[in-house]
Amino acid sequence: MTFTALSIITLILSLAAVVATFVPRLPAVAASYAALVCAHLAGAVYVDTTVLVYWGVATAIVLGLRMLQPKALVEAGHGQGYVALATIVGVVLGYLCSPTAAAVILGGAIAAFLGATAYMRTPAGPGFGISSRHFIEYLCAKGLPCVVACSMSTIAVASLL
Repeated sequence: MTFTALSIITLILSLAAVVATFVPRLPAVAASYAALVCAHLAGAVYVDTTVLVYWGVATAIVLGLRMLQPKALVEAGHGQGYVALATIVGVVLGYLCSPTAAAVILGGAIAAFLGATAYMRTPAGPGFGISSRHFIEYLCAKGLPCVVACSMSTIAVASLL
């Protein structure tokens, strides 16, 4: 299998996006979407215009929510590692179970929830209840960007292989 320059750029952008999920100040979804566009330009069969529009809307939603949420919550690094690592494991397990976009997204979403729940149970965690408004806000601020970024990165890489 020969990798073109666009394929290599796709892999680099996907890796950068996954690393950026651990840093709350960087919007990882932008790098993931760029990786998806590069995969499309590299000739990935799965990534067509419909997929690009779908993930473009998801990226716009995540970036819009990022602007609407309190800056202190968005930039707080507390628990980011739990949610990011859990999401990465979830999308990989979802892909291994069934190499479809739905399995990748579902695996990432379940894992992000479990990662946020695990962080809430640590001594350093705030201890919000799962049904509380604060937990939902935390999950939306930390989990949603991780799920979208990791899902796009996984789809971009998987479509090249």
